[in-house]
Amino acid sequence: MINKFFSTSLISAAAILMSACSSTPERPAWLDGADVNYPENVYLSASGQAKSASVADNRALANLAKIFEVSIADESIDFSEASISQSNVSGSIIRQVDNKQTLSRFVNTQAQQVLQGTRIVERWQDPVSGQQSSLAIMKKAPAAALFMQSIRAADEQTSAAVKYAEQQAPNPLTALSSLESARQRQITRLNDNNNLRVVTGNDINVEYSVETLTKMIKSRLAALSFSTLATDEHTLLSLQGGASEVGVQLKDDSQYKLVLTLDKGAVEQRQAWYWLRGNIVLNVMDGNSSISNKRWPFKISAQSKQLLEQRLATKLSTELPGYVYQVLTPEI
Repeated sequence: MINKFFSTSLISAAAILMSACSSTPERPAWLDGADVNYPENVYLSASGQAKSASVADNRALANLAKIFEVSIADESIDFSEASISQSNVSGSIIRQVDNKQTLSRFVNTQAQQVLQGTRIVERWQDPVSGQQSSLAIMKKAPAAALFMQSIRAADEQTSAAVKYAEQQAPNPLTALSSLESARQRQITRLNDNNNLRVVTGNDINVEYSVETLTKMIKSRLAALSFSTLATDEHTLLSLQGGASEVGVQLKDDSQYKLVLTLDKGAVEQRQAWYWLRGNIVLNVMDGNSSISNKRWPFKISAQSKQLLEQRLATKLSTELPGYVYQVLTPEI
């Protein structure tokens, strides 16, 4: 009886051990790539790993979002990223231009919207290490539909903006503004097209690309001429340099005038530092009428009063190309 009892107990213990082993979840296929349960023609997927399930979930969602990250090198026309240094050598003004392009990585509005449909569908814990893994998925079809809708809307808006600039704009600045608005819309459209390619493998051809619109804008700028006016000679040189960098012509007898005003506050001293605040104001005049104006606040600091004006002059040389472009493409 005792032997029979021990024999039965051993069999039961072995059964329990076998049951425990068989209940250990197997390593899921999605950790190594494609999974038949989530076919690539239907879903986008990404996994994440961490010590806790919640962190693994977040990493899986973040990795899926990275699929829609887009790197854009031309959010601004080149000259608005130009750094212009100015020096006086033997009585001559020497100007040096250093064009820089900045890369920014981001997930655009439409991609953020489709990512709201992302969900965690599976989790797995490694029985040896205890590492948690999560799988995030989203359906491709709704994402593709949203991207295509946004692309078509962008193309319609761009065509209307180009037509307005060429046929209806009441003055050159309104035409430029319309084209710049179209260019910005096409930057968004470019991201949507890249995202559509991620989802479907295909994209939609564009009639007016960012590059095409940039050339149209630069061509119109080159056809414009301005006389210039500023509060002093050095400020005037900075204005003329900024305007030239944008590509417009400088003529004393032009119909249009660019006017730069520095609205400076009183110099303030705080401990060992001097501060100068104010506004950079640009006006575009058509005869006696202002047809566009903008202002940009500035704040300059230095450890001596003499350096304040020098640093303000440096800021003007650096920022004015972009400021001139903005005042020549006013929002409408």
